[in-house]
Amino acid sequence: VGASHCLYRPVHCIHNPATGRETWLPQVIGRSADAGRKAVVVGGGPAGLEAARVLAERGHHVVLLEAADRLGGQLVLAAKARLRRDLIGIVDWRVAELERLGVDVRLNVYAEALDVLADAPDLVLVATGGIPDFGSVGGSELCLSVFDALGNPAQVADDVLIYDATGRHPAPSAAAEIAATGRTVTFVARDTSIAPEMEHHSSITYRKALAGHDVRVLLEYELVSVHAREGWREVVLRHLLTGQERRESHAQVIVEHGTVPVNDLFDELQPLSANDGITEIESLIGPAPLRPRPASGFELHRIGDAVSSRSVHAAMLDALRLGMQF
Repeated sequence: VGASHCLYRPVHCIHNPATGRETWLPQVIGRSADAGRKAVVVGGGPAGLEAARVLAERGHHVVLLEAADRLGGQLVLAAKARLRRDLIGIVDWRVAELERLGVDVRLNVYAEALDVLADAPDLVLVATGGIPDFGSVGGSELCLSVFDALGNPAQVADDVLIYDATGRHPAPSAAAEIAATGRTVTFVARDTSIAPEMEHHSSITYRKALAGHDVRVLLEYELVSVHAREGWREVVLRHLLTGQERRESHAQVIVEHGTVPVNDLFDELQPLSANDGITEIESLIGPAPLRPRPASGFELHRIGDAVSSRSVHAAMLDALRLGMQF
């Protein structure tokens, strides 16, 4: 899918987490010795899609509930940037696999506790993802997120400042996409370089794209605050080493600060679950035996960005290593 995630060390695949971990995670999912459980997976992003696939391959009866009108979650947005458009293959393959495996996929269902309990599950995996985090930026209500910018490009102004507080894919991919449309872009990052959390190939690709579109780059700055002034956004930037502040005006500010987990449903279900929603960390770091079915009720776990703001690979790894325990 052109992600270049495999160029990290150690070598792993963005959406096949068994690669490089074959001593304890399988490349081919086998049927469980305890097949036949009723599982409800909530959320159809990367974590939820992989969890539903693995559990169905293990021989369980799987229901997948998704709030949107299509599957894919944040990957649908990520693939709207032309540098990352092939990522949609991660979604397309899994959608086809769920159809082959007979998973009961229900779209346009913003699941609440009663929706989950109606299926009388003995296993619930919450993969509800996250919503954009704006960190401690003052005046964040005046800003857009990368979700907003990629999801509805018509609302992006002609002069934007994009602030990157993570060093990951979203901010530079959005900056390159917006600049490619002829808009004026200023890219501000807390780090000493563009996309330092990426492997070398992606970092170079982003740096080349931003340079090719004459994107102005300011490194080692944090975005302190945003104020509305005569139809513009006045921003205050602070240099992380010197503490010196500078003020600039832009038509729009886009902030990338990762995500905050969406945990309303998990919090509702936790006191009703047999395991109090606890996932033992030890069971996720090596071979683990099958989990016995609860004597009554259901077992509850959360995976992917519903735990913490991370990557596609981390979401897939959560889903596979937990799904193999059932």
